Amino acid sequence: MAALPAHTPLADLASSDFVVTYEGHGVAGGQDRRYRIGLSADGTPLTLAVHAPSTAPRRMPAVVVSGSATLQDVVEGSALLHLLELSPDAAVVMDHASGTVTGVLERATVDAYLRQDRFPGGPVRAGGGALTGDDGCLCGTHRTPHAHVVCAFGGCGRVNALHFYDPEDPPECPGPGGAGPGEARSGGAVPAHPLTLSLRG
Repeated sequence: MAALPAHTPLADLASSDFVVTYEGHGVAGGQDRRYRIGLSADGTPLTLAVHAPSTAPRRMPAVVVSGSATLQDVVEGSALLHLLELSPDAAVVMDHASGTVTGVLERATVDAYLRQDRFPGGPVRAGGGALTGDDGCLCGTHRTPHAHVVCAFGGCGRVNALHFYDPEDPPECPGPGGAGPGEARSGGAVPAHPLTLSLRG
């Protein structure tokens, strides 16, 4: 792979070998695409399935990066590298202005950038927890990497927005009636619990 400029927008580096579908609905075409992105009813990427010859599809939580961000933006803060614990093969590239998926950032592209000795090994920009409000934005035109993870704890199903993930210390899910940061708590039959994954690569 050719050298990757640190300031090239991710939209220009993303693979177009993908199809989008809404969760719970069948796929109309695109079966030959390498990546299949599952969206919620409001267009939020929830899952990423990777198709390879002669193997079952690998379906994982969707890690989302902004098409206007650069490799330097998403790698030097380490946030993307931690989130790729959830989706080790790729991340979904979004145009946040239009709310549309524009491509897939493949792990091979990230690894090629790291091998160029451009990664300074800086500290993680933010700690674990939910992504809400301005905490999910850089001072600029794009958002920091984040993931939308459906909790598989019995009776939950809450979509948790994360900007950091440590498989050895999963964050707390407030439950379907619980309150994340800045949210009002409502009654719910499922108490707060560790975030439980049903989708892993």
